[in-house]
Amino acid sequence: MSKTFTIRKILFLLIMLSGSIVFATVSFQYFTARPNSDGVIVEWKTGDEGGTVKFDIERSAVTPDNFIQIKTINATGGNSYYSYQDNSVNFKNGASSSIYYYRLKCVLSNGSYSYTSTISVVHTVSGIKNTWGSIKAIFR
Repeated sequence: MSKTFTIRKILFLLIMLSGSIVFATVSFQYFTARPNSDGVIVEWKTGDEGGTVKFDIERSAVTPDNFIQIKTINATGGNSYYSYQDNSVNFKNGASSSIYYYRLKCVLSNGSYSYTSTISVVHTVSGIKNTWGSIKAIFR
């Protein structure tokens, strides 16, 4: 009986402590990424932003487990549209396509945050653009 009482006390304390912590609660109408001729465009539209002050865009290449922050965009309020053109994607070892993973870190004014689910996009360079990039590299 004392174990049950102790577990209840611990759960009660955890619930009481978590009541003072505010987590980022953002509702999204959509969150997408798509390739274009210059890189990848990341877009999202929010419903309620729940006190969110900024969005950190994070990207991982090849596997979805090595995210780096690439851009911070300040929140503008609920029902807002956001976009970012990621021109820093590149191709390693002469590959003509690469897969990239994106997610958003939604940050509140008190520093707490949450992440969106991860989305992926395959970015492909046309043969003409790939050839032009090789020609430009010769003269660097």
